[in-house]
Amino acid sequence: MKKITIAIDGYSSCGKSTMAKALAKEIGYIYIDSGAMYRAVTLYCLDSGLIDKEGNINKLRLETCMPDVRITFKLNPQTGYPDTYLNGVNVESRIRTMEVSSHVSPVAALPFVREAMVAAQQAMGRAKGIVMDGRDIGTTVFPDAELKVFVTATAQIRARRRYDELQAKGENASLAEILENVKQRDYIDLHREVSPLRQAADAILLDNSEMNIPQQSAWLLDRFHEAAAE
Repeated sequence: MKKITIAIDGYSSCGKSTMAKALAKEIGYIYIDSGAMYRAVTLYCLDSGLIDKEGNINKLRLETCMPDVRITFKLNPQTGYPDTYLNGVNVESRIRTMEVSSHVSPVAALPFVREAMVAAQQAMGRAKGIVMDGRDIGTTVFPDAELKVFVTATAQIRARRRYDELQAKGENASLAEILENVKQRDYIDLHREVSPLRQAADAILLDNSEMNIPQQSAWLLDRFHEAAAE
C-alpha cells in the first residue's frame, strides 16, 4: 500500500486533531497539528508582550521576531502523541488555554505568520506518510494530497465539546464565553485575506455533529484504505 498525504481541514473544535492523531497512530504515519503551530506563535506573542490588553497585535515587532520562533514536535511516550515545543520548551498544555484560544485567529490571519507556518508544514510533509489537520491544509499546504477531509459540526456542539475538554483538565470555563469564541473564530477563519477556511473541491465532507469518536475514527480509517489503494 502506497504512502499518501492526508489533509484534514475544518472548523475549530470539531474534533479534527482527535481524528488525525488516532488515524496516524493506527496506520503508523507522522501526525502534525498545524493549529498547534499557530497557537505556539500566539503564546510567543502573549509571553513577549506583543498583544496588548485590547487584543491589538504589534505586527511590526512580531514580523521581526518570527525568525526566533522555533516550533518542533516531540513524541510523548506516555500519550503516544507528539507534544508541541516552542523554542525548546514543552508548551502543549499552555497553548490549549482559553487565553490562547481567544487570540489565535487574529495571529493566524497575519500573512507573514501564515507564510512562515505553511513553509514549515510543507517541509515536514515532503516525504509523505503524514496526517496534518488545520484550516488550509488541503487548499494551500498540500493541494495535491491524496486524501482530503473537511470536518464540520454545529457551533453549539463544538462549544460543548471544548467546554467538556477544559472541564476535564480542571480549568474554569464559561460555556457562553466558549460559544462566542467559537463563532468569532469561525468568522475570522472564513473571512481572512490569506488562505481563508474553505472546503477543497475534492475534499470529502464529514459532519460529525451526531458522531462519537469511535464512529469518526472508523469512518476516517475506511476513507484512508480507499485512498491508499488507488
